Amino acid sequence: MFLRLIICLVCVLPAAGCAPAKQDTLTPEEFASMSWEDVVERARGGEVNYGMWAGDEARNRFFQGPVAARLKELYGITLRIVPNSDVAEAVNKLLNEKGAGRNAGGSIDLLWINGENFRTAKQAGVLWGPFAERMPNIRYYDEEARLRDFGTPIDGYEAPWLRAQFVFAYDTARLADPPRSIPALRDWIKAHPGRFTYIAPPDFTGSVFVRHLLLHFGGGAQKFTEGFDEKLYAKAAALTVEYLNDIKPYLWRKGETYPSSQREADRLFVNSEIDFTMNYGPSFASERIARGEYPASVRTFVFDEGTIGNFSFLAVPFNAANTAGALVVINHLMSVELAIEQGKALGTLFPMDLDKLTPEDRARVAAVPLGPATLSIEELAAHRLPEPDVEYLERLERDWMEKVLRR
Repeated sequence: MFLRLIICLVCVLPAAGCAPAKQDTLTPEEFASMSWEDVVERARGGEVNYGMWAGDEARNRFFQGPVAARLKELYGITLRIVPNSDVAEAVNKLLNEKGAGRNAGGSIDLLWINGENFRTAKQAGVLWGPFAERMPNIRYYDEEARLRDFGTPIDGYEAPWLRAQFVFAYDTARLADPPRSIPALRDWIKAHPGRFTYIAPPDFTGSVFVRHLLLHFGGGAQKFTEGFDEKLYAKAAALTVEYLNDIKPYLWRKGETYPSSQREADRLFVNSEIDFTMNYGPSFASERIARGEYPASVRTFVFDEGTIGNFSFLAVPFNAANTAGALVVINHLMSVELAIEQGKALGTLFPMDLDKLTPEDRARVAAVPLGPATLSIEELAAHRLPEPDVEYLERLERDWMEKVLRR
Protein backbone atom coordinates (compact mmCIF):
# COMPACT_ATOMS: atom_id res chain seq x y z
CA MET A 1 0.00 0.00 0.00
CA PHE A 2 2.81 2.41 0.85
CA LEU A 3 4.51 1.72 -2.49
CA ARG A 4 1.22 2.30 -4.34
CA LEU A 5 0.86 5.66 -2.57
CA ILE A 6 4.33 6.75 -3.64
CA ILE A 7 3.64 5.80 -7.24
CA CYS A 8 0.41 7.78 -7.28
CA LEU A 9 2.07 10.87 -5.84
CA VAL A 10 4.63 11.08 -8.58
CA CYS A 11 2.18 10.58 -11.46
CA VAL A 12 1.61 13.70 -13.51
CA LEU A 13 -1.50 12.31 -15.19
CA PRO A 14 -3.77 9.44 -14.14
CA ALA A 15 -2.38 6.10 -15.25
CA ALA A 16 -2.78 2.43 -14.58
CA GLY A 17 -2.31 1.73 -10.89
CA CYS A 18 -3.09 5.32 -9.83
CA ALA A 19 -6.39 6.64 -8.55
CA PRO A 20 -7.96 8.94 -11.17
CA ALA A 21 -7.61 12.66 -10.53
CA LYS A 22 -10.70 14.55 -9.51
CA GLN A 23 -11.73 16.59 -12.54
CA ASP A 24 -14.11 19.52 -12.51
CA THR A 25 -14.46 21.30 -15.81
CA LEU A 26 -16.45 24.51 -15.91
CA THR A 27 -17.59 26.45 -18.93
CA PRO A 28 -16.82 30.19 -18.87
CA GLU A 29 -20.58 30.80 -18.67
CA GLU A 30 -20.90 28.57 -15.59
CA PHE A 31 -17.97 30.34 -13.96
CA ALA A 32 -19.49 33.76 -14.62
CA SER A 33 -22.67 32.73 -12.76
CA MET A 34 -20.95 31.20 -9.71
CA SER A 35 -19.78 32.75 -6.47
CA TRP A 36 -16.09 32.44 -5.70
CA GLU A 37 -16.94 30.31 -2.68
CA ASP A 38 -18.69 27.84 -4.97
CA VAL A 39 -15.64 27.68 -7.23
CA VAL A 40 -13.42 26.91 -4.23
CA GLU A 41 -15.73 24.11 -3.13
CA ARG A 42 -15.76 22.64 -6.64
CA ALA A 43 -11.94 22.72 -6.64
CA ARG A 44 -11.43 21.23 -3.19
CA GLY A 45 -9.57 17.91 -3.16
CA GLY A 46 -8.62 17.98 -6.84
CA GLU A 47 -5.34 17.80 -8.73
CA VAL A 48 -3.97 20.63 -10.85
CA ASN A 49 -1.30 20.17 -13.51
CA TYR A 50 0.75 23.35 -13.85
CA GLY A 51 2.71 23.89 -17.07
CA MET A 52 5.64 25.86 -15.63
CA TRP A 53 8.97 26.96 -17.02
CA ALA A 54 11.39 24.85 -14.99
CA GLY A 55 14.75 26.38 -15.83
CA ASP A 56 15.50 27.56 -12.29
CA GLU A 57 16.11 24.95 -9.58
CA ALA A 58 15.37 27.31 -6.69
CA ARG A 59 11.97 28.12 -8.20
CA ASN A 60 11.27 24.44 -8.82
CA ARG A 61 11.97 23.59 -5.17
CA PHE A 62 9.80 26.47 -3.98
CA PHE A 63 6.78 25.33 -5.99
CA GLN A 64 7.21 21.64 -5.34
CA GLY A 65 7.66 22.32 -1.62
CA PRO A 66 6.08 25.34 0.15
CA VAL A 67 3.60 26.31 -2.59
CA ALA A 68 2.29 22.77 -3.08
CA ALA A 69 2.07 22.26 0.69
CA ARG A 70 0.10 25.48 1.18
CA LEU A 71 -2.39 24.63 -1.58
CA LYS A 72 -2.90 21.23 0.02
CA GLU A 73 -3.44 22.83 3.42
CA LEU A 74 -5.87 25.50 2.24
CA TYR A 75 -7.85 23.67 -0.44
CA GLY A 76 -6.84 20.02 -0.45
CA ILE A 77 -5.45 20.60 -3.95
CA THR A 78 -2.53 18.51 -5.17
CA LEU A 79 -0.27 20.64 -7.36
CA ARG A 80 1.73 18.79 -9.98
CA ILE A 81 4.41 20.59 -11.95
CA VAL A 82 4.54 19.76 -15.66
CA PRO A 83 7.95 21.22 -16.53
CA ASN A 84 8.85 22.83 -19.82
CA SER A 85 12.02 24.51 -21.02
CA ASP A 86 10.18 26.83 -23.40
CA VAL A 87 6.58 28.01 -23.13
CA ALA A 88 6.33 27.81 -26.92
CA GLU A 89 6.55 24.02 -26.56
CA ALA A 90 3.48 24.01 -24.31
CA VAL A 91 1.56 26.28 -26.70
CA ASN A 92 2.45 24.05 -29.65
CA LYS A 93 1.19 21.06 -27.68
CA LEU A 94 -2.14 22.83 -27.17
CA LEU A 95 -2.31 23.64 -30.88
CA ASN A 96 -1.73 19.98 -31.68
CA GLU A 97 -4.37 18.85 -29.17
CA LYS A 98 -6.90 21.25 -30.69
CA GLY A 99 -6.05 20.04 -34.17
CA ALA A 100 -6.57 16.46 -33.04
CA GLY A 101 -9.97 17.30 -31.55
CA ARG A 102 -8.88 16.74 -27.95
CA ASN A 103 -11.28 19.28 -26.47
CA ALA A 104 -11.35 17.85 -22.92
CA GLY A 105 -9.04 16.07 -20.53
CA GLY A 106 -5.98 18.07 -21.59
CA SER A 107 -2.52 17.48 -20.19
CA ILE A 108 -2.25 20.80 -18.30
CA ASP A 109 -4.74 22.85 -16.31
CA LEU A 110 -2.87 26.13 -16.11
CA LEU A 111 0.03 27.66 -17.97
CA TRP A 112 2.69 30.30 -17.25
CA ILE A 113 2.67 32.47 -20.38
CA ASN A 114 3.25 35.93 -21.87
CA GLY A 115 4.27 37.87 -24.95
CA GLU A 116 4.25 36.25 -28.36
CA ASN A 117 3.18 32.91 -26.87
CA PHE A 118 0.05 34.50 -25.46
CA ARG A 119 -0.75 36.15 -28.78
CA THR A 120 -0.34 32.84 -30.62
CA ALA A 121 -2.48 30.95 -28.10
CA LYS A 122 -5.21 33.59 -28.00
CA GLN A 123 -5.44 33.91 -31.77
CA ALA A 124 -5.60 30.12 -32.12
CA GLY A 125 -8.41 29.81 -29.57
CA VAL A 126 -6.55 27.45 -27.24
CA LEU A 127 -7.20 29.44 -24.04
CA TRP A 128 -10.20 29.13 -21.73
CA GLY A 129 -12.05 32.24 -20.67
CA PRO A 130 -12.47 35.06 -20.19
CA PHE A 131 -11.83 34.69 -16.47
CA ALA A 132 -9.17 37.07 -15.16
CA GLU A 133 -11.36 39.98 -14.06
CA ARG A 134 -13.31 37.65 -11.74
CA MET A 135 -10.20 36.59 -9.81
CA PRO A 136 -10.60 38.03 -6.30
CA ASN A 137 -6.91 38.91 -6.05
CA ILE A 138 -6.79 40.85 -9.30
CA ARG A 139 -7.80 43.86 -7.24
CA TYR A 140 -4.17 44.18 -6.11
CA TYR A 141 -2.84 44.66 -9.66
CA ASP A 142 -2.87 47.97 -11.50
CA GLU A 143 -4.54 48.56 -14.86
CA GLU A 144 -1.24 48.35 -16.72
CA ALA A 145 -1.05 44.65 -15.90
CA ARG A 146 -4.62 43.89 -16.95
CA LEU A 147 -5.04 45.43 -20.39
CA ARG A 148 -2.24 44.39 -22.76
CA ASP A 149 0.55 41.85 -22.97
CA PHE A 150 3.28 42.97 -25.40
CA GLY A 151 0.59 45.01 -27.14
CA THR A 152 -1.94 42.16 -27.38
CA PRO A 153 -5.28 42.92 -25.69
CA ILE A 154 -5.71 40.50 -22.79
CA ASP A 155 -9.53 40.53 -22.70
CA GLY A 156 -9.53 38.44 -19.52
CA TYR A 157 -7.78 35.39 -21.03
CA GLU A 158 -4.79 35.54 -18.70
CA ALA A 159 -4.23 36.87 -15.18
CA PRO A 160 -1.18 38.92 -14.14
CA TRP A 161 1.27 37.22 -11.85
CA LEU A 162 4.98 38.10 -11.85
CA ARG A 163 6.64 41.40 -12.68
CA ALA A 164 10.05 41.59 -14.35
CA GLN A 165 12.29 44.49 -15.36
CA PHE A 166 15.57 44.59 -17.24
CA VAL A 167 18.70 45.59 -15.30
CA PHE A 168 22.44 45.65 -15.93
CA ALA A 169 24.96 44.27 -13.45
CA TYR A 170 28.51 45.50 -12.99
CA ASP A 171 31.29 45.03 -10.45
CA THR A 172 32.04 48.15 -8.42
CA ALA A 173 35.54 46.78 -7.80
CA ARG A 174 36.22 47.20 -11.52
CA LEU A 175 33.99 50.10 -12.49
CA ALA A 176 32.89 53.02 -10.36
CA ASP A 177 30.44 54.81 -12.64
CA PRO A 178 28.65 52.76 -15.33
CA PRO A 179 27.17 54.41 -18.44
CA ARG A 180 23.52 55.18 -17.77
CA SER A 181 22.28 56.09 -21.23
CA ILE A 182 22.34 54.51 -24.67
CA PRO A 183 24.70 57.16 -26.14
CA ALA A 184 26.99 56.90 -23.08
CA LEU A 185 27.06 53.11 -23.43
CA ARG A 186 28.26 53.42 -27.02
CA ASP A 187 31.03 55.78 -25.93
CA TRP A 188 32.06 53.41 -23.12
CA ILE A 189 32.16 50.39 -25.41
CA LYS A 190 34.39 52.18 -27.90
CA ALA A 191 36.69 53.37 -25.12
CA HIS A 192 36.95 49.83 -23.67
CA PRO A 193 37.17 47.43 -26.62
CA GLY A 194 36.40 43.80 -25.88
CA ARG A 195 34.80 44.49 -22.50
CA PHE A 196 31.11 44.42 -23.49
CA THR A 197 28.78 42.02 -25.24
CA TYR A 198 25.13 40.99 -25.17
CA ILE A 199 23.35 37.66 -25.54
CA ALA A 200 22.38 36.78 -29.09
CA PRO A 201 18.68 37.20 -29.88
CA PRO A 202 16.22 35.51 -29.94
CA ASP A 203 17.26 34.71 -26.36
CA PHE A 204 14.81 36.84 -24.39
CA THR A 205 17.52 38.76 -22.51
CA GLY A 206 19.50 39.55 -25.63
CA SER A 207 16.31 40.46 -27.45
CA VAL A 208 15.19 42.92 -24.78
CA PHE A 209 18.59 44.63 -24.75
CA VAL A 210 18.20 45.31 -28.47
CA ARG A 211 14.60 46.52 -28.01
CA HIS A 212 15.82 49.30 -25.75
CA LEU A 213 17.66 50.76 -28.72
CA LEU A 214 14.53 50.56 -30.86
CA LEU A 215 12.48 52.47 -28.27
CA HIS A 216 15.24 55.05 -27.83
CA PHE A 217 15.64 55.76 -31.53
CA GLY A 218 11.89 55.70 -32.09
CA GLY A 219 11.30 58.55 -29.67
CA GLY A 220 10.06 56.72 -26.59
CA ALA A 221 8.37 53.55 -25.45
CA GLN A 222 4.77 54.80 -25.54
CA LYS A 223 4.85 55.07 -29.33
CA PHE A 224 5.34 51.29 -29.62
CA THR A 225 2.59 49.91 -27.40
CA GLU A 226 -0.60 50.01 -29.49
CA GLY A 227 -0.24 48.16 -32.74
CA PHE A 228 2.56 48.01 -35.29
CA ASP A 229 3.55 51.17 -37.20
CA GLU A 230 5.65 50.36 -40.27
CA LYS A 231 7.04 53.88 -40.70
CA LEU A 232 7.97 54.14 -37.03
CA TYR A 233 9.64 50.76 -37.15
CA ALA A 234 11.58 51.47 -40.35
CA LYS A 235 13.09 54.66 -38.92
CA ALA A 236 13.88 53.26 -35.46
CA ALA A 237 15.15 49.90 -36.75
CA ALA A 238 17.55 51.53 -39.20
CA LEU A 239 19.14 53.56 -36.39
CA THR A 240 19.18 50.51 -34.10
CA VAL A 241 20.99 48.40 -36.69
CA GLU A 242 23.41 51.27 -37.32
CA TYR A 243 24.19 51.50 -33.58
CA LEU A 244 24.70 47.74 -33.23
CA ASN A 245 26.98 47.55 -36.24
CA ASP A 246 28.88 50.61 -35.04
CA ILE A 247 29.74 48.94 -31.71
CA LYS A 248 30.22 45.48 -33.18
CA PRO A 249 34.03 45.68 -33.78
CA TYR A 250 34.49 46.85 -30.17
CA LEU A 251 32.56 43.99 -28.57
CA TRP A 252 33.97 40.86 -26.92
CA ARG A 253 35.73 38.85 -29.62
CA LYS A 254 35.17 41.82 -31.97
CA GLY A 255 31.53 40.87 -32.35
CA GLU A 256 32.39 37.76 -34.34
CA THR A 257 30.40 35.69 -31.86
CA TYR A 258 27.95 36.37 -29.04
CA PRO A 259 27.04 34.53 -25.84
CA SER A 260 24.16 32.18 -26.56
CA SER A 261 22.68 32.08 -23.06
CA GLN A 262 22.49 33.80 -19.70
CA ARG A 263 24.75 31.12 -18.27
CA GLU A 264 27.49 31.89 -20.81
CA ALA A 265 27.21 35.65 -20.26
CA ASP A 266 27.45 35.11 -16.49
CA ARG A 267 30.58 33.01 -16.95
CA LEU A 268 32.25 35.74 -19.01
CA PHE A 269 31.31 38.34 -16.40
CA VAL A 270 32.54 36.32 -13.43
CA ASN A 271 35.79 35.52 -15.25
CA SER A 272 36.33 39.25 -15.88
CA GLU A 273 36.23 38.81 -19.65
CA ILE A 274 33.45 41.41 -19.84
CA ASP A 275 32.42 44.16 -17.43
CA PHE A 276 28.62 43.95 -17.67
CA THR A 277 25.94 41.33 -17.70
CA MET A 278 22.18 41.77 -17.88
CA ASN A 279 18.94 40.09 -16.88
CA TYR A 280 15.14 40.46 -16.84
CA GLY A 281 15.12 39.69 -13.10
CA PRO A 282 15.98 42.77 -10.98
CA SER A 283 17.18 40.58 -8.09
CA PHE A 284 19.32 38.21 -10.14
CA ALA A 285 22.65 39.70 -9.00
CA SER A 286 21.68 39.52 -5.33
CA GLU A 287 20.67 35.87 -5.80
CA ARG A 288 24.03 35.05 -7.35
CA ILE A 289 25.89 36.89 -4.59
CA ALA A 290 23.98 34.83 -2.01
CA ARG A 291 24.96 31.62 -3.80
CA GLY A 292 28.61 32.66 -3.99
CA GLU A 293 28.55 32.94 -7.78
CA TYR A 294 29.13 36.72 -7.93
CA PRO A 295 31.50 38.78 -5.78
CA ALA A 296 29.84 40.87 -3.08
CA SER A 297 30.88 44.06 -4.90
CA VAL A 298 28.43 43.51 -7.80
CA ARG A 299 25.57 45.98 -8.16
CA THR A 300 22.80 46.68 -10.70
CA PHE A 301 21.61 49.78 -12.55
CA VAL A 302 19.09 50.89 -15.17
CA PHE A 303 19.26 53.52 -17.88
CA ASP A 304 18.22 57.00 -16.80
CA GLU A 305 15.56 56.94 -19.54
CA GLY A 306 14.26 53.64 -18.15
CA THR A 307 14.32 49.93 -18.91
CA ILE A 308 11.67 47.58 -20.17
CA GLY A 309 9.45 45.81 -17.68
CA ASN A 310 6.71 43.29 -18.24
CA PHE A 311 4.44 40.79 -16.55
CA SER A 312 4.24 37.05 -16.69
CA PHE A 313 0.69 35.74 -16.69
CA LEU A 314 -1.30 32.63 -15.86
CA ALA A 315 -3.79 31.17 -18.31
CA VAL A 316 -6.12 28.17 -18.48
CA PRO A 317 -5.93 25.95 -21.60
CA PHE A 318 -9.13 25.43 -23.61
CA ASN A 319 -9.21 21.72 -22.72
CA ALA A 320 -8.08 21.81 -19.09
CA ALA A 321 -9.31 18.80 -17.13
CA ASN A 322 -9.75 20.78 -13.90
CA THR A 323 -10.71 24.38 -14.58
CA ALA A 324 -12.12 24.93 -11.09
CA GLY A 325 -8.83 23.83 -9.53
CA ALA A 326 -6.81 25.90 -11.99
CA LEU A 327 -8.75 29.04 -11.10
CA VAL A 328 -8.21 28.52 -7.38
CA VAL A 329 -4.48 27.93 -7.87
CA ILE A 330 -4.20 31.03 -10.05
CA ASN A 331 -5.91 33.17 -7.45
CA HIS A 332 -3.57 31.81 -4.76
CA LEU A 333 -0.51 32.57 -6.89
CA MET A 334 -1.84 36.13 -7.27
CA SER A 335 -2.16 36.58 -3.50
CA VAL A 336 -0.22 39.04 -1.37
CA GLU A 337 0.80 36.11 0.84
CA LEU A 338 2.39 34.22 -2.04
CA ALA A 339 4.07 37.34 -3.46
CA ILE A 340 5.73 38.06 -0.13
CA GLU A 341 6.84 34.47 0.39
CA GLN A 342 8.15 34.29 -3.16
CA GLY A 343 10.08 37.50 -2.61
CA LYS A 344 11.69 36.02 0.49
CA ALA A 345 12.50 32.69 -1.17
CA LEU A 346 13.44 33.79 -4.67
CA GLY A 347 14.02 37.53 -4.51
CA THR A 348 11.30 38.22 -7.07
CA LEU A 349 10.08 41.77 -7.61
CA PHE A 350 6.83 42.50 -5.76
CA PRO A 351 4.26 42.59 -8.59
CA MET A 352 1.34 44.46 -7.09
CA ASP A 353 0.33 48.10 -6.72
CA LEU A 354 1.49 49.09 -3.24
CA ASP A 355 -1.28 51.71 -3.01
CA LYS A 356 -3.87 48.91 -3.18
CA LEU A 357 -2.49 47.15 -0.10
CA THR A 358 -3.41 47.63 3.54
CA PRO A 359 -0.86 49.47 5.69
CA GLU A 360 -0.05 46.17 7.36
CA ASP A 361 0.67 44.45 4.04
CA ARG A 362 2.77 47.38 2.84
CA ALA A 363 4.85 47.03 5.98
CA ARG A 364 5.27 43.29 5.31
CA VAL A 365 6.41 44.01 1.77
CA ALA A 366 8.86 46.65 2.97
CA ALA A 367 10.32 44.14 5.42
CA VAL A 368 11.26 41.65 2.68
CA PRO A 369 15.04 41.91 2.23
CA LEU A 370 15.95 42.99 -1.29
CA GLY A 371 19.56 41.88 -1.30
CA PRO A 372 22.65 44.08 -1.69
CA ALA A 373 22.49 44.40 -5.47
CA THR A 374 18.73 44.87 -5.93
CA LEU A 375 17.29 48.29 -6.71
CA SER A 376 14.30 49.44 -4.68
CA ILE A 377 10.75 48.86 -5.88
CA GLU A 378 10.34 52.63 -6.09
CA GLU A 379 13.44 53.18 -8.24
CA LEU A 380 12.51 50.39 -10.61
CA ALA A 381 8.94 51.67 -10.92
CA ALA A 382 10.17 55.18 -11.68
CA HIS A 383 12.29 53.80 -14.55
CA ARG A 384 9.93 51.17 -15.96
CA LEU A 385 9.13 51.23 -19.68
CA PRO A 386 6.30 49.21 -21.26
CA GLU A 387 7.01 46.39 -23.67
CA PRO A 388 6.42 47.24 -27.33
CA ASP A 389 3.85 45.41 -29.41
CA VAL A 390 5.02 41.87 -30.09
CA GLU A 391 5.34 42.48 -33.84
CA TYR A 392 8.18 44.92 -33.18
CA LEU A 393 9.96 42.18 -31.23
CA GLU A 394 9.59 39.64 -34.03
CA ARG A 395 10.64 42.04 -36.78
CA LEU A 396 13.65 43.30 -34.85
CA GLU A 397 14.88 39.79 -34.09
CA ARG A 398 14.74 38.95 -37.80
CA ASP A 399 16.54 42.16 -38.73
CA TRP A 400 19.23 41.47 -36.13
CA MET A 401 19.87 38.05 -37.65
CA GLU A 402 20.06 39.40 -41.19
CA LYS A 403 21.64 42.82 -40.76
CA VAL A 404 23.85 42.50 -37.66
CA LEU A 405 24.77 38.87 -37.05
CA ARG A 406 25.38 38.03 -40.72
CA ARG A 407 26.90 41.36 -41.68
